[in-house]
Amino acid sequence: MSFALLKSIYCPFCSGDLKSADIGDEGFDVLTCHCSEYPIVAGIPILKRGVVGNSNETAHDVSSMIKNRRYREALLSMIMPPAPASPSLAPAWIRSLPSLKGIRGLKSLAHERGTGRWREQVAGFLTEPRDQVTACDFLDLYYHRSGFKTDDGYDYFALRFGQPRHLVALSFATLIDKPRKPLLDLACGYGHLTWSLTRRAQGQPVIGIDQTFPGLYLAKTIIAPDAEYVCCAADGPLPFPDGFFAATFCSDAFHYFVNKMATMRELKRLTRQDGLIILVWIHNVLWRRPHDGLPLSPEAYQRLVADMPHRLLADNDVLARYLKKQGPSLTCSAGMDELAREPLLSIVVSYRQEVFRDYGSFENWPHGEGRLTLNPLYSVEDRGDSHKDLRLHRRFPSDFYIDDHAQSKEYLPETIEVPSQVLLDLGNGQRTPQVEKLVGQVVALAVPRGYSCSARLN
Repeated sequence: MSFALLKSIYCPFCSGDLKSADIGDEGFDVLTCHCSEYPIVAGIPILKRGVVGNSNETAHDVSSMIKNRRYREALLSMIMPPAPASPSLAPAWIRSLPSLKGIRGLKSLAHERGTGRWREQVAGFLTEPRDQVTACDFLDLYYHRSGFKTDDGYDYFALRFGQPRHLVALSFATLIDKPRKPLLDLACGYGHLTWSLTRRAQGQPVIGIDQTFPGLYLAKTIIAPDAEYVCCAADGPLPFPDGFFAATFCSDAFHYFVNKMATMRELKRLTRQDGLIILVWIHNVLWRRPHDGLPLSPEAYQRLVADMPHRLLADNDVLARYLKKQGPSLTCSAGMDELAREPLLSIVVSYRQEVFRDYGSFENWPHGEGRLTLNPLYSVEDRGDSHKDLRLHRRFPSDFYIDDHAQSKEYLPETIEVPSQVLLDLGNGQRTPQVEKLVGQVVALAVPRGYSCSARLN
């Protein structure tokens, strides 16, 4: 974190000033205040107490490593995922043996040795130069090859740039115009939206907050390196002064927060009279879905912002406008009867009345701003040398993905034929009319450098 921003944050527990221990190594330090001390790892302050690492290391443990200049150990304590469950790391011939009393001990020993080798390999991978590891290499390690294994988790994050929830978030991000203060991405995860916010910030700092350090590390090193990050609870006291932000953004996360009322008080404090609060892709408790956290009803969400001018909208309406290349219409809120029938909602809050208008047509597609690539849900089918055209085929990775991103079928064509030259132009960064047509279909989209993801296709 830059020196200027580091001077702006304070302890979220006692509100005391944070003083640097001046360890001397770039990216690693220890902050102290009236009540505690907090490590800075890879340039990310960790303003948390108790266990902070993936192997039960406490903030004190990590601070001690940094004080003793064991920087690599401190980093690995924060980002090393758990090893796959026993006995998967034992040799196949040992795993095939029957689970008799004496053999169970042999299997356990073999797995223990395999775990040691696995950790050595992962440690080397995680500390390789950044230009040798892509974002999806990192996600593949976490969600396919570690104890965190979940294919759905990989699909959720790796394929995010073309998902309906991301398009809706991009639509609301266009509300931010020439900000004069920093921007906050609350519960920023791996930094997908943070990357887009840095493109709208026009030189103002963008700060991502999340309680999970590995996500922030990937955001800082690969996905959105131009932003700043703080690791702390997103639904607790936030370590910034009153009125610090021009806009606070929270996408696909607010329904998970336990302390929603406290979070809204904080966001109002941080934006004051001239700021903007945007909460996107919030689950409606009247439409229960898998992994939807602790959602509220539309009426309950509205009560949280009833003391300020606001708009409460259905995300399906916002997405429908986006696919017509139009921003959200904030002239009025949707009716409560309508919102009761909608599974996903968004809220915009501000004292600035000029915010509440119809945002009309985009000049450029927000999802096409940057380096273009083929949407990873598409594979290129070989039609033989006699065909100059190529066929792109859309394939979803799982039934769960289809259900969780059902709106994708509305805008992603199942098959599409394009001249082979179009894919060459796409790969070479040529924005031809045919490439722009693919952008309009979300078949081509912008991703950060070093992203390089592919779908897990069945």
